[in-house]
Amino acid sequence: MASFFSFSLSLLLLFLFSSPTSSLAETKDDSLFMTSSSELKFPKTQAEYLIRALNLFPKHEANHHASKEYNFGASRIVEKDFKFPLLGNSGASVQDLGHHAGYYKLQHTKDARMFYFFFESRNSKTDPVVIWLTGGPGCSSELALFYENGPFHITSNLSLAWNDFGWDKVSNLIYVDQPTGTGFSYSSDDDDIRHNEEGVSNDLYDFLQAFFKEHPQYVKNDFYITGESYAGHYIPAFASRVHRGNKNKEGLHINLNGFAIGNGLTNPEIQYKAYTDYALDNKLITQSDYKRISKTVTRCEQAIKLCGADDGGSSCVAAYVVCNNIFNSIVRISGGINYYDTRKKCEGDLCYDFSNMENFLKQKHVRDALGVGDIDFVSCSSTVYEAMVKDLMRNLEVGIPTLLEDGIKVLIYAGEYDLICNWLGNSRWVHAMEWSGQKEFVRAQMTGFSVDGVEAGLQKGHGPLTFMKVHNAGHMVPMDQPKASLEMLRRWILQVVEARRIIHGSNFQSSTAKVPNNQAEKLIRSLNLFPKLDVNIVEGDSTVIAPKIVEKSFQFPNLRESINAADSNGTSVQDLGHHAGYYSLPHTKGARMFYFFFESRNKRSTDPLVIWLTGGPGCSGSLALFYENGPFHLKNDLSLVWNEFGWDQESNLIYVDQPTGTGFSYSSNRDDIRSSSEEAGVDFADFLQAFFEKHPQYAKNDFYITGESYAGHYIPAFAAEVQQRNKNKQGIHINLKGLAIGNGLTNPGIQYNAYTDYALQMKLIDNTTYDDLSQYVSTCQSEIKDCGSNGSSACFDAHRDCNQLFNELVSVLENFLNDKSVKKTLGVEGDVEFVSCSTTVYDAMTGDWVKNFEVGIPSLLRDGVKLLIYAGEYDLICNWLGNSRWVDAMEWYGRRQFQSALTVPFTVDGVEAGLQKSYGPLTFLKVHDAGHLVPMDQPKASLEMLRRWMQGKPL
Repeated sequence: MASFFSFSLSLLLLFLFSSPTSSLAETKDDSLFMTSSSELKFPKTQAEYLIRALNLFPKHEANHHASKEYNFGASRIVEKDFKFPLLGNSGASVQDLGHHAGYYKLQHTKDARMFYFFFESRNSKTDPVVIWLTGGPGCSSELALFYENGPFHITSNLSLAWNDFGWDKVSNLIYVDQPTGTGFSYSSDDDDIRHNEEGVSNDLYDFLQAFFKEHPQYVKNDFYITGESYAGHYIPAFASRVHRGNKNKEGLHINLNGFAIGNGLTNPEIQYKAYTDYALDNKLITQSDYKRISKTVTRCEQAIKLCGADDGGSSCVAAYVVCNNIFNSIVRISGGINYYDTRKKCEGDLCYDFSNMENFLKQKHVRDALGVGDIDFVSCSSTVYEAMVKDLMRNLEVGIPTLLEDGIKVLIYAGEYDLICNWLGNSRWVHAMEWSGQKEFVRAQMTGFSVDGVEAGLQKGHGPLTFMKVHNAGHMVPMDQPKASLEMLRRWILQVVEARRIIHGSNFQSSTAKVPNNQAEKLIRSLNLFPKLDVNIVEGDSTVIAPKIVEKSFQFPNLRESINAADSNGTSVQDLGHHAGYYSLPHTKGARMFYFFFESRNKRSTDPLVIWLTGGPGCSGSLALFYENGPFHLKNDLSLVWNEFGWDQESNLIYVDQPTGTGFSYSSNRDDIRSSSEEAGVDFADFLQAFFEKHPQYAKNDFYITGESYAGHYIPAFAAEVQQRNKNKQGIHINLKGLAIGNGLTNPGIQYNAYTDYALQMKLIDNTTYDDLSQYVSTCQSEIKDCGSNGSSACFDAHRDCNQLFNELVSVLENFLNDKSVKKTLGVEGDVEFVSCSTTVYDAMTGDWVKNFEVGIPSLLRDGVKLLIYAGEYDLICNWLGNSRWVDAMEWYGRRQFQSALTVPFTVDGVEAGLQKSYGPLTFLKVHDAGHLVPMDQPKASLEMLRRWMQGKPL
């Protein structure tokens, strides 16, 4: 049989090299049979060559081992918790994190056992489940675990160090050794070695079914398949198998949301053709080399077409031999270039040194920890590689369009300096793929992918498909760019894409896939703000220890007292009482909340206590303090002038920088970044308790929660938390009297639906555009309904952003607050920076965005808590029409009376400043001649509004 196969292969090769386009009469350099041995490598030789390049020397060609007697349960899985020896310290114990290793007895084999690692998320068990597949074919996923994106790295002395950018920071992460014979996976029967994607994908599907039976708490989590290199074959086949199993209702439904392929081999016909173009572009070969090798490219294309027609027969082996001659020729000509990263050279055959992985896993105490006994570790299997040779040249792109049409997300990313599975070939097959969104994807523009304000790559996308070229990376992106790769994964699995821009001038534009950080950065730049950091993380800080509040009185420098409105009352700054402080949040690992507290200018300690929350999410309360309703305004020369309409004229006024990471609030641990208004509400209520313990003289004052924009989410959630604690008699009773939300986002389902109506009324669009946009409004509505109020992945699907939040402001705020003398005045010591608006906080709150926070308001109204909803008439993004509609639609005991109430003028100094309607504790006010920031646009009217409302007088 073997001799017949060799004879058939030789005939096929002879045919390919004696065709009219490739005569054997060609020059010596053009003949396959005259090629140097360094170029021509048949499968096993090629596999061994690639394995040695990683400085790996597996003891066996495949893991063939007699059966071990494990106590396999009904799930066919045996698993143990483990703690690796020589592991350094981390923020949480290994036991708490949950590290597991196990074997699965493969169902459709004679005697195969699949080995896997499972690392619970360092963040939350509700995070998505992500499985990683390493390529080869035949290489163990421990390569990625220890050198790329696992929880830890192997150091030179074979100890382990925690990986700050491990993918388990945002997911529950699985690594499998597959196909059988790879890593710690083994069989006692050679018939269990797989030869094609059907066998591989069936084994993986069977494993997943068993895994979720063993861990049912994760079965409803979003599930993603990831990997690199030859996983460009595995992943589409595996995803198709899972999707088919779901449709056919085979076993447990697996919540497949997407798959990501890094520097993969997916469509060989297109990708092998790109080798010469990539090599020439990167000056690895000359123009004459290019012309010579191009003749082999033509033969390669012919061979791959024959392979496709042969469906995995000997012609696929011939295609492998012919096509790899292209790659091997380029490597020979380039003179020892590292084909995984062309910026580097290989030393002889050695391109990377991953030998410490083998050395680490040979150790008895490591093997005991994993429960593998005397099973040898096969880092990369030449036998598995050779067995899959008929699969190598097959096109696995063909199954992807069906998955895209069914809404499965696809991310194809590639490091720009990889030769072997280069970005150019990947880009070409992605662009050539035929699916319903192909034209829109091809037309989409490449945009920057930024991390910490630095461009880390270029991306483009449409609908569920995204392509990314990663800067300064080779074949192993998570190894070369760990922070960028983690950020890429985090944004992608959150499914935070800017899917459609509702209004862009007067025309609808199909979107490209943009992650929310880009949107956040755009919104922040529209304010002319350039925070130095994307979030306030101060490593190893111990500034605030005890008590939980540290506060100081202060006087701002450069305050122009000559125009101080308070001077006419004979009141000095010192007498007014200006305070700034930090609160050490108890339900965090290391978070500190910064706040300002301004005592009432009326010298009345009995004036109500008002707290203001700025939206974003992720923007500092200082924006309102200095530009809207604080005691003073900031001038271009960084001096301050008194605001005669500051809300401290009528109240004792607090501004907080929240959620953690915003403004001067910070943490030493990124786990303290909040992802929902409910979580932020706990921090808020904790802060209030500490504040009233610090200032008990205000504990009986009337208390009001106010704010604008995204505070339309915060305020109802925070008020509900305060009210619940009051009812449960938890801590100091807070005399909550009312809530005021200005131009807020509270009920997205209703408010997004109002965009087109508002735009039409304001003549921003015409009737034709209105009709065109209606279909997108309908889509938005259905997705928001799917979201509900649970913060699931459907909420990420529903996230939409519409236009710039605010009118452009001047950038002097950041310069003022980052001035050393100002920071010292406020008691902000050390290296704490002022982060005006945090892209990280914005991004983290994406799942919270389209949740409906109106639902908790009726119970507050029933308890007698007053509610004022006000909105400037010229704001688009949180427009008065959408706010009016959700207020009218809210079901509460006074709904009918409120709806039938008359709309009456709100007058200030005899001039109509707005229109209002009210019943009982509920008031709605549309403010004339104001946009999104009512206290900035109509300062006198907004102060009068606050005064009358708090005093219980008709507006």
